[in-house]
Amino acid sequence: MSHPESIQRPKNFLLKVSGGFILAAAILILLGLTSYTSIKQFQETSQWIAHTQETLAELQSVFSNTLEAVSGVRGYVITEKERFLEPYHQTLLSLDHDQKQLASLIQDNPDQKRRLNHLNHLIDEQLALLQSKVDLRKEGLYSPEQVEIHMNRNKALMDAIRVAAKEMQAVENDLLLQREQMAEKKGKETIVTSVIGVVLEILLLIWVFKQIRHEIAARQHAQDALKSAHNQLEQRVVERTHALVDANERLRQLSRRLMTVQEHERREIAHDLHDEIGQSLTAMKLSLCEASTQLAGRRSLPFLQDSLDILNHVIQQVRNLALDLRPSLLDELGLVPAIKWFVNGQGKRAGWNTEFVVDGDIERLPPEVELACFRVVQEALTNVARHADATHVRVKLGMNDNLLHLEIEDNGKGFDLGSARALAKAGSSVGLLGMEERIRLVGGGFFIASARETGTKISASLALAERLPQPVATEERM
Repeated sequence: MSHPESIQRPKNFLLKVSGGFILAAAILILLGLTSYTSIKQFQETSQWIAHTQETLAELQSVFSNTLEAVSGVRGYVITEKERFLEPYHQTLLSLDHDQKQLASLIQDNPDQKRRLNHLNHLIDEQLALLQSKVDLRKEGLYSPEQVEIHMNRNKALMDAIRVAAKEMQAVENDLLLQREQMAEKKGKETIVTSVIGVVLEILLLIWVFKQIRHEIAARQHAQDALKSAHNQLEQRVVERTHALVDANERLRQLSRRLMTVQEHERREIAHDLHDEIGQSLTAMKLSLCEASTQLAGRRSLPFLQDSLDILNHVIQQVRNLALDLRPSLLDELGLVPAIKWFVNGQGKRAGWNTEFVVDGDIERLPPEVELACFRVVQEALTNVARHADATHVRVKLGMNDNLLHLEIEDNGKGFDLGSARALAKAGSSVGLLGMEERIRLVGGGFFIASARETGTKISASLALAERLPQPVATEERM
């Protein structure tokens, strides 16, 4: 019977391992969500950093283009050569593009937008001043006084532009620093979260591994214990089997001894009946016959004749009893004549149509084999006479490959084999077991087939170790 703990332990193990894997999966999902969120925030921060860097680059480009425009106009004013105006015109186009690009970059920042408007206003004033210098130089009206005025104004505007640009650069640098710090923080948080998640996963997997290892060890221990118990049980089974084999062997020896003693007693009783009582009865019969001769014609003769008839009947009964106990034919002539005599006599007494068949040359057989076969035939035909209501009985004796085969078949009403065996085991009827045991004791096989209204067939096979001379007829029918 299973112990409750042995049933509960696998359930607890499955719950622990399932819970561990579910928790590990939950941690993995949470770690994935956290990592995804952190990475997404890191990407957003990185995009803002790139945006700030682009804003600084555009701001620097605007300032540089303004300086190039001033330098180009200065060269033209000094030399009056048109080639200095070409960079100036190109710079104007680039400056316009940079201003628009910078405006689009800072449109989400009102303060920077306000600063950019101020810067654009200063740049527009500077460009207007540069254009007036170019126009005056082309017309030849550019006097030294105007040069001085323009230079002072130009310097003041450039200083204002530089201050405005640096102010915007300072704001963007602060934003860049904040965003870089934010990105670094998010990166660290992502790393820390990932490390914590991995550590938790490792610890959880280690715990699950220990649980599995512990369960494997427990099961191995239980398996070893079961194997040990199985080995002990096998050892006990082997010991009990040996004991049963020994007991069966002793029982067979005892049965063989009992049957030997029984046959010996039957032989002695048959001998006594034949030699002692039979001879005495025969002598009494002779005396009565002599008396009947002497008393012929007297009235007492009928009474004497009745006594002779009774005595003849008694002598015949004693003779039959002696032959049933131990037929002399079996010891003197062998198995085939003995069976033939018995089948013939039993058939006449029961009114059967009998058939006795001998297949093969059957010589004298070992005494115990002849006796076992004869007793089986005797018991089988006795049972047919008592219970079968048969009209035809067939007995076959054959020899094949050093095997003796015996078959007894009738056309009677048959019986239920299972019920018969149950009655035999209960001790109500020992005829069936007795026949089977006799054949088993001489190393043979015993088989019986029967069913109601189909008759009965008994078969026996015996291996012969030795055979004695004196052959008999090969077939006999009656």
